[in-house]
Amino acid sequence: MVRLLEIFVALIIVAVLAVVFAVVLPSHRHIDKAKVYSAPVRQIYDVLDGYRTYPSWPAPLRAFDAKVRFDFQGPESGSGAKLTWTGSADSKLGIGSYTIIPDPVQDKQVRWAIDNNWKGTGKTLTWDLEPAENGKTVKVTLGYDVDYGWDLLARYSGLYVGGEPSTLIQLHLEDLEKYLATVPNVDYKDTTFELKDVTARPILYVSTTAKRSLDEVADATDKALTAINAEIKRNKLEQTGPRITLTSNWGDENYDFDVAVPVDKTDGITLGEPPKAPAKGKAAAAETEQPAEPTTPVKIGTTYAGKVLTTSFTGSPAQLPLTRLLLKSYALTHGYVFDDSGTGPGRFYDELTTTDEHAAEDQQSFTVSLPVTVQQ
Repeated sequence: MVRLLEIFVALIIVAVLAVVFAVVLPSHRHIDKAKVYSAPVRQIYDVLDGYRTYPSWPAPLRAFDAKVRFDFQGPESGSGAKLTWTGSADSKLGIGSYTIIPDPVQDKQVRWAIDNNWKGTGKTLTWDLEPAENGKTVKVTLGYDVDYGWDLLARYSGLYVGGEPSTLIQLHLEDLEKYLATVPNVDYKDTTFELKDVTARPILYVSTTAKRSLDEVADATDKALTAINAEIKRNKLEQTGPRITLTSNWGDENYDFDVAVPVDKTDGITLGEPPKAPAKGKAAAAETEQPAEPTTPVKIGTTYAGKVLTTSFTGSPAQLPLTRLLLKSYALTHGYVFDDSGTGPGRFYDELTTTDEHAAEDQQSFTVSLPVTVQQ
């Protein structure tokens, strides 16, 4: 009996000590890690201020469950943007979400609210961005915060905040670096972009190639336009918009592209020189046996129809390659999907919108567009 009483008293003492120990444990926990990135601060901020790029990150949640599924809710970016995940049946990841906490600070801080099966409340991931004075690098500090309140068992879980929460922080910092490595390192913070819908238009176009110099490209463009304008005149068509250049490949030495002109119609037109009158005698028979040779490089087609990301500028055509990189970078940091193969209708295209025929070369106006798909 005495022995049972001693055991009972000992258990009470252990319980009291456990409660006392839990009470003195902190009700709030914070851990953080930092990493330096060689990327413009606006790129980093835009990636973090929404979740459309998150499924393309290599592994943050997939490290816990390779079969995790993602869904988007709310706006595409900014306050209220939300990413929900559903783990597979045999994983511990469960169901959870990240939500952008209201009032992110442009280029400085983004906070994610976490709803998952970890202990505690008020769980957040806070991204603090600190650009270097030279503007070439950005120090990103990612912190995890959680409140346990008077949940004493939860306070004990805070002893293991260096476990899964710390691992999650490290994975996010590493995988953000890997994703940014896929984005062209150009700063688009002073560029205005617009997402809009465009409809298909009939065009006449010529595929051509030139050396990567303004003079060579201009010469190839002029030759293509001469052929196109001849077909427009011959078929009595009307030009319905500015000249379009579609980029197929901006290579190390050569530039492959199409020159296109929108027209009012393409149905029922014929391309090439009018057929010659039939010759007489054997010469005629010999001539009719020969396959018809193409008499013009001009082809019939239509422009892209769907969503495009666009920007405009006034300056030299030499700015076009950089502008395409700015569009590509913006698309990647905002989770827009695009075709980077250089074939088909999803290619970059620019329109010469200058109306002054005598404008100087460095005063031409262009609208540059990238066909994109918005992830749902």
